[in-house]
Amino acid sequence: MKKIILLVAVLIAIALLWTVGRRHIPSDIEYRGEKIKLTKYYFSFEDYKDDSDNIDPSEYARVERLVAQAPIGRQFTEREKMVTALFELKFPGYGLGFAGSIAQIDGRVLELSSVEIPRADKNRYLLYEERNGSYTLIDDFIAPSALEIVRVREDKGVLIYSTRSGQSVLTRPVTAKNRL
Repeated sequence: MKKIILLVAVLIAIALLWTVGRRHIPSDIEYRGEKIKLTKYYFSFEDYKDDSDNIDPSEYARVERLVAQAPIGRQFTEREKMVTALFELKFPGYGLGFAGSIAQIDGRVLELSSVEIPRADKNRYLLYEERNGSYTLIDDFIAPSALEIVRVREDKGVLIYSTRSGQSVLTRPVTAKNRL
């Protein structure tokens, strides 16, 4: 009986030490060659991903800047390469959305994607235009995630972004430099 009590006490002590100690064990995650400090040590990526407070608060502004300013290709010769670039842009454990192919009246196809900016309540939206199997970036901007942009159409040189229900929430001009 004494051995069982001793074993339970040792296990409780180990659990308490781990609970306190893991907050002090260095932990970080890499994004585009930068080490980002996390709030604690995670046993697995799933544990990290499921914790809404996983990034250290001192890193919020830097992470926002890194995701917002990360370079991405302007031209891709095939859809798979564009999708791969978008996955590389996404911060580990955070969201990447694809609105799918959005056919326009004139036959062109627009591909709208959104990349979640961690801890900022913002998304980075990227709009590619497909012509003859090639994809060209025609818009790249940051907007509040609360807008819930999932659709886009172009009308007379103006991009009209809208919600799932069709409510227009943002308009942006298409400039000649976007269409090389």
